[in-house]
Amino acid sequence: MRAFAVLSVVIYHIGIYSGGVPKPPPFVASILECIGLQGVFTFFIISGFIITRLLIREKTAQGRVSLGNFYIRRFFRIIPPFAAYLLVLLVLRTFGLVTVSNRNFFISAIFLGDTTLFGPDPWLVGHTWSLSVEEQFYLIFPPLLCYVFGFRTRATLILLGLFYAVCVLALRLAIVSSAHFGSAWTSLWYLYYFRYIICGMVIAIYEPWVLRWVAHPSRFVPLALALAIFGLFMLDGPFRPSSAAIRAAVSATAPCISGLFVMWFVQNPSQCRFLCWPLIQWLGACSYSIYLWQQLFTAPPAYYHGWNWSTPLLACTATLVCAAASRYLVETPCIALGHRICKRRILLKSAPHANLPEPI
Repeated sequence: MRAFAVLSVVIYHIGIYSGGVPKPPPFVASILECIGLQGVFTFFIISGFIITRLLIREKTAQGRVSLGNFYIRRFFRIIPPFAAYLLVLLVLRTFGLVTVSNRNFFISAIFLGDTTLFGPDPWLVGHTWSLSVEEQFYLIFPPLLCYVFGFRTRATLILLGLFYAVCVLALRLAIVSSAHFGSAWTSLWYLYYFRYIICGMVIAIYEPWVLRWVAHPSRFVPLALALAIFGLFMLDGPFRPSSAAIRAAVSATAPCISGLFVMWFVQNPSQCRFLCWPLIQWLGACSYSIYLWQQLFTAPPAYYHGWNWSTPLLACTATLVCAAASRYLVETPCIALGHRICKRRILLKSAPHANLPEPI
């Protein structure tokens, strides 16, 4: 699923922004935009689902969750490949080959890309808005679930429900708040995308019940869900209704449909064996690195100085080469290092205190 999510983003960027293909007509552009955004939303759903599921399993198996180990694993999973990408951007900018401002570079580095703090022309780091959403999710929700509310409790359901409602109304909140308190409050509209992570979390918490909704093996189910996703996308964008109630209903329903779409593939593996093809598995394993590097090679031509790899063949080739290098030279070793550090922390905590003196 990660493989298809990242390919959706690449297709969207090449088809709309890169300049390597003719500009599509409006309806085709809407389809490409829906595909690209749905790719990002799929990442959000998967992240919310997997992270929450892993926390629940650790809590069940060990009676507690080590947030220290959780954040160590997340750090070594996310930061080193991202730092490598930023370092290459910095080198390219030093030689005058790309355009990226100090401000945009800094905002992306501290994971505030989902705010209005970006300056003009943020393309080469613009995709970090989605990384910012995920990082903020990691910082906020695991401590609340593990130490405050628990997982399958009424308080958790109320918390997630209230936050989901805020996310649904985020666009309206941003407009009203910015009108009264200044333009900085328009950043509230990025809460709109947290809906998909919350949906993934709820699916993980109530997984046995949710999976019953997608237990039907017919391939018409994902097709119907995909058509519903596109229809809701059009109602949330080009054909946005004037009624506030209808807009809120569309905003609240879209992540749920997307979540069911993703979970159908989880629940019906025999109907989608193509997801186990070696190439698809490899693309899925490299999806994070692909997502990072595709932004460099699918930029509009104005961002390049003296070179341009944004034609489809060159963009895809360069992206895969850089992503493979990132995966094998940075990502995989750092993930292994993070796990070794966590195992050592566990061993140190569980080691017998045989060498300590007896208490008097």
